[in-house]
Amino acid sequence: MQNFQLSLFYDYNAFVMSSNFYRKYDAIFSVLDLTGFPDKNFEVGRTGYSRRAIIRALIVKHLEEIKSIPRLIEFLDAHPMLTEMCGFTMGRLPDESQFYRFLKETPNSRIQERHIRINKILIEKGVATLDTFIIDSKPVKAATRENNHKNSHRNTTNKNKKPRHNPQATLHYYSYQKKSDGTKTFEFFWGYRTHVITSIEGIPLVEVTLPNNRTDNKVAKTLIKKLKRLYRFKKGSIFIGDSAYDEREIYDLIIDLMKCKAFIPLNPRNTQQPKTLGPHGAPLCNAGLEMTFESTWREGKRDRIKFRCPIKTTRSTTGKLPDSCPVNHPRFHDGKAYGCTKYLDATNDARKRVPRNTALFKYTFKMRIVVEQYFSRLGEREVEQTTHYKLRVVKNQMTIAHLSQSLIALAAVHLKRPENIRCYRTFAQAC
Repeated sequence: MQNFQLSLFYDYNAFVMSSNFYRKYDAIFSVLDLTGFPDKNFEVGRTGYSRRAIIRALIVKHLEEIKSIPRLIEFLDAHPMLTEMCGFTMGRLPDESQFYRFLKETPNSRIQERHIRINKILIEKGVATLDTFIIDSKPVKAATRENNHKNSHRNTTNKNKKPRHNPQATLHYYSYQKKSDGTKTFEFFWGYRTHVITSIEGIPLVEVTLPNNRTDNKVAKTLIKKLKRLYRFKKGSIFIGDSAYDEREIYDLIIDLMKCKAFIPLNPRNTQQPKTLGPHGAPLCNAGLEMTFESTWREGKRDRIKFRCPIKTTRSTTGKLPDSCPVNHPRFHDGKAYGCTKYLDATNDARKRVPRNTALFKYTFKMRIVVEQYFSRLGEREVEQTTHYKLRVVKNQMTIAHLSQSLIALAAVHLKRPENIRCYRTFAQAC
């Protein structure tokens, strides 16, 4: 028999310091406060396994990208030290039914409470800021043969014919491919969507997972109100979202009610625009060029937006501009040669007051890449596929996934490495 150094098996600190893998989970579990989280059953019936140990094990499942509960049990069995770090007794792991029961019976609010508590610590430490928010959603495919491309009889058209084992999964748009002839091929899937608002540092502040047919703009209103209720942020904060959130009620909520700024591009499908407006919502001049934003001001009880000739401002929203006015308008040459101007009345319309064709809008909207990077870190397995069948279980699965990302940030701070809050694989590596 090989002679092992037995000191490693009872000297916890030596064991942790000898491995980047165990150092990572030691840091994560040390900042995970489960005070008040129900643990074992001390009333009538069997005591059972520790619920706190199960949630730690599910965090390991997410971070190690383990696809299923049975594979998680095999992984823990192969790492007995990690088994004890989670809170189980070495050599005595629960069977898979205990994990499924935990995900099914634990209220989602209890897991979210731990997530919000960690986020508030990150805010207190100055790691997460509350001046720029980015909102987006990603699909979570249901575990059904209807999502299997090898199934020639899969249903991707009849939304009323529910999958047998996924009654709460819904059919909705997933992606499209552009063909060489200019046409688009759309792909649909059965499942759910996880919605999240992140800070500019990539910290998930609020999240929710719902059936796939709940549109982004409808969910956004609930998430924004939840964000306001849980965190205190100042007026003038920035909300960034893609064109899926281009809805007047969202602008009214962000701009008028919360006194913040919205950076959302126009979605032409959401409104019937007059033919005199360009693709960015600005008026067209007599030559058919989309004019550029100049300024806004209040005139009595009216809010007005001024637009100016794009050639004179040398700012194009559609490509290269001509050298002179195509229709030879007199204002282009005569007097101060200021060029044409047009005005829009934006009174009681927060959507029109967004200066989309400005350098500030373009610069700010680029920050939206933060949420794309966040979903990339969240992991393809969690964002694109689930092995569970009930919405309640999928919700808990995704909340634990979001919780894990905040835990990584706090663990990096705990190790005095705030620059590594997004390095989910290497934040605990020895220098």
